[in-house]
Amino acid sequence: MKPDPRQPSTAWVLAVTLAIQSLASAATIAPAVVAPVATRELGLPSSAIGFYMALVYLGAMFTSVIGGTLVTRLGAVRCSQAALLLCGLGMGLLCSGGPALAAVGALVIGAGYGPITPSSSYLLMRSTPAHRMSLVFSIKQTGVPLGGVLAALASPQIEHVLGWRWALGVCAVACLLCMLVAQSVRRSLDVPGEPAAPWRWQDLARPVGLVWRTPALRLMAVCSLLFSFIQLAITAYLVTYLNLSLGWTLIAAGVILSLSQVAGVAGRILWGIVADRWAPPRKVLGGLALTMAASCVATAFLQPATPWILVAAVAAVFGASAIGWNGVFLAEVARRAPAGQAGAATGGTLLFTYFGVLAGQPLFSYVASLAGQAGQPGYAWAYGLLVIPALFCATWLLRARS
Repeated sequence: MKPDPRQPSTAWVLAVTLAIQSLASAATIAPAVVAPVATRELGLPSSAIGFYMALVYLGAMFTSVIGGTLVTRLGAVRCSQAALLLCGLGMGLLCSGGPALAAVGALVIGAGYGPITPSSSYLLMRSTPAHRMSLVFSIKQTGVPLGGVLAALASPQIEHVLGWRWALGVCAVACLLCMLVAQSVRRSLDVPGEPAAPWRWQDLARPVGLVWRTPALRLMAVCSLLFSFIQLAITAYLVTYLNLSLGWTLIAAGVILSLSQVAGVAGRILWGIVADRWAPPRKVLGGLALTMAASCVATAFLQPATPWILVAAVAAVFGASAIGWNGVFLAEVARRAPAGQAGAATGGTLLFTYFGVLAGQPLFSYVASLAGQAGQPGYAWAYGLLVIPALFCATWLLRARS
């Protein structure tokens, strides 16, 4: 297959993938931002947001693994358009019905979220010089916290005026508009797809086998599983923790979440530069794991009387580390993948990443609920225990040979 002769620049490919990533990320995070109000109206416990996240990443697990196959058959931009359509439809289901439709909507959002990273990795591998990979991938991955910023700032405001269903509906419309805008660049970015072939279960297992057989990819996959657990603990639960445990208003808690996301944006760019110029990527990731451990402890010790500036500082450091690792991780996966298999390797490692959310978020909710029933500050205990996986990853990464 030969690429279109009108091959766009790295900057243009980066801009397109960044916009798509941001809207998909906002679709997954917006329900967590309005969760305290939505769960109360639906008669659900506040911890139900953990099960929402688990369902999202259950759907994402499978579609991320076959993301490389979908890119080959549909084209990377077409695959991303289909993903945005699913995110918009899932958001519509979330805000149109009760718990049953919300569960289906979460799975649909996850199915849309899964292929986006393999698609963008495929596009960027074709257009990015090797010596800039960590930085470019990190900038692209700022779409995740940028989407979080949009959701954290806009959703509480819309909810305050129109209600939580409208807040999710606006996000759904934004995904669909981005899908239409992406059509303008599809012809220049997509290469002709391969003829459709019968579906085989090997298409699901092959990327995972590739990752597990390759020691460098296996290390990245297992650490990403634990890192994703920690990342979603701040993204999914920080607003609920501040609102229910520390007495903050939903809007004020949303501002603190947005600060953590902004710090994640800055962190992803900064760590990408560091990994490209000054330190091996695995050592950078090991240092971030140590910072995550310290942030988990600091978050656990927050009190209702803690000054807001200190809460903001803790959230910023937490965000810079627990949200800032993905770009360096994805660039290292693409770099270590066999030639021509960056999409498959990315999809295979993301199965582990998303499984961390799938298994970790209900566990986080269970620990918080169990501690609360025992008369302890439930969310504080749950955050404190996250120091264990953070220190495990730090030890493994810092001892690994580059």
